[in-house]
Amino acid sequence: MAKIVFHNKRKNRVNSEKLFEFENFRIPDTTRKALSGAFRDNIRVFLQKFAEIEDYTVNGMPVWCTSLFSEEGVFPLYTVQETVQNSLDPFCDHCRLSGWGHHFVCKRKYHFIIPAKENWNEPLERAFAEIDTHVLYGLVHCNGYGHLICIYGLKNNSKFFTADDSMEFWDCLCSVLKARNISTGTVPVKDMIELSLIHGIAYGKAWFEKWGYRFSSGNSPITEQKYDAALRFLSSLCLDKIVSDFKNKGYRKRIKEMIEMYRKFSENPLVTISDLLRFMLALESRIPMDISNAGRFNSDTGESPMGFKRFVDSMTRDCRWSAKRLENVLFVIVDLLKNHKVYNGERERGMSRQELRDEARKSIGDTGLIDFVLKSIKCFAVDNQIICRATNPFSRLAEFTILDVPRGMANKLGYSSDVWFIYVHVVLEYREAKVVMNSNNQFVKQWPPKGDVVKQSMELICKVLPSFDEMETELTRPLSPGEVVVVEPWITVHDLKVAAQCALRDTYCVMDEFEVTQIGGLRKIEDEKVVNGTVEPGGQVWVRGRGLDLCTRLRYEDGSHSVAA
Repeated sequence: MAKIVFHNKRKNRVNSEKLFEFENFRIPDTTRKALSGAFRDNIRVFLQKFAEIEDYTVNGMPVWCTSLFSEEGVFPLYTVQETVQNSLDPFCDHCRLSGWGHHFVCKRKYHFIIPAKENWNEPLERAFAEIDTHVLYGLVHCNGYGHLICIYGLKNNSKFFTADDSMEFWDCLCSVLKARNISTGTVPVKDMIELSLIHGIAYGKAWFEKWGYRFSSGNSPITEQKYDAALRFLSSLCLDKIVSDFKNKGYRKRIKEMIEMYRKFSENPLVTISDLLRFMLALESRIPMDISNAGRFNSDTGESPMGFKRFVDSMTRDCRWSAKRLENVLFVIVDLLKNHKVYNGERERGMSRQELRDEARKSIGDTGLIDFVLKSIKCFAVDNQIICRATNPFSRLAEFTILDVPRGMANKLGYSSDVWFIYVHVVLEYREAKVVMNSNNQFVKQWPPKGDVVKQSMELICKVLPSFDEMETELTRPLSPGEVVVVEPWITVHDLKVAAQCALRDTYCVMDEFEVTQIGGLRKIEDEKVVNGTVEPGGQVWVRGRGLDLCTRLRYEDGSHSVAA
């Protein structure tokens, strides 16, 4: 388990029994069964068992705090419960942008927030929804539909987590609470474009697709086919063709030099811009700094540099020496290589293993320790430098070299100045990039209901079928999605009516007094029938009844009350 560091006031506020690891978030097996219901029920259990209510409210809304810990500290996950009927802004613009504006208004929204690091010890701000610097901000309606609004990691040169870590946590949280559909179309557009284009060109799919999100047009005219075609075109651009295409541009020389430099870096041929970006991103992910105009480096393994702390941690697992002693040897080796480089100037000759061992022995008496460290070195980074081992092609001896890596200016997502240059001055110059930019970059992940009986329970989707007159005059828009109901498979249809009625009343404003009279569409299912065998697990069940509140202004999530779409 990682060492836990409490940040100032947070130590006195943390319940150790409700402390969760950020990078490996999971609910204890002993209480996981309690989260086997629909999202509207699971969120209540989660707050009761795994969060502490704060001693203040935000705009009248209660706030809970779940304490998380990462490698270097404890920090909050805030959950804010917004009761829509008391809200000054009860409707959801995120639903409108996601193409879900026709959904019935849910009674409650849950805001999940990990604030920026500098705010970890402060109460949640009143205007939390307007702040765009949160590490994580997601909103989920009580019917399980929700939106990822903001996702960042801390800076790459920090020892804290990355945007990938934040996304991994969000995905685990949504899975644990049994969210149904989560959209990303309201993540700040500029950042979304960067993620989609850079990661999409490098790996052939958008960044969000790593977690099972799929492209959705939402309110955009760009189809998935057009989006995929644009990404395929951009990722297949040949680097030599790019140099030719930009022959009349003032920055052609830098593009050419950059391509040549990274080709020297790489053990494998870099032919397309996809090859180039994939190599650059892989390189950055292993170096806790920005790489810009770096010189040549190579290692016997072809691996990208490992961060210093991670390298030390990897050695401590396989030896009897403490981390402190290993670090001491590494610092001695780094200083020896620095001095050797200064002495040799432009010749760039590395130090052989024997030379480095002999010099290190003058400061360190344990030759076994020195030999272990030298044997372990492949390629690692410390401060602004990379230390690597490679075989001299002439002497056939292992040599150790040190490379200076100047820091570049990174953007908010942590990309180096080189990646940013390729994005701005190459990618955006092609018209296909505009297709991606105009698509709103909407992605949605679905968690479909389980199609079998699990632990003596089954999930059903109960969807209200209004009367013919209601659909003709009042509810002319597409029907709102059905509500998840988790029941024991041996209950009767009569019992299912009761469960569906409770779920619908608890979820939607328009169904506050809705009475379920029938299960099934035009042909109802008899009350005495057992649900299992009559309805397939994970299936959709039509629900008919009376008492829809068609006069409430809280009808549709996009704020519309009229019959027009």
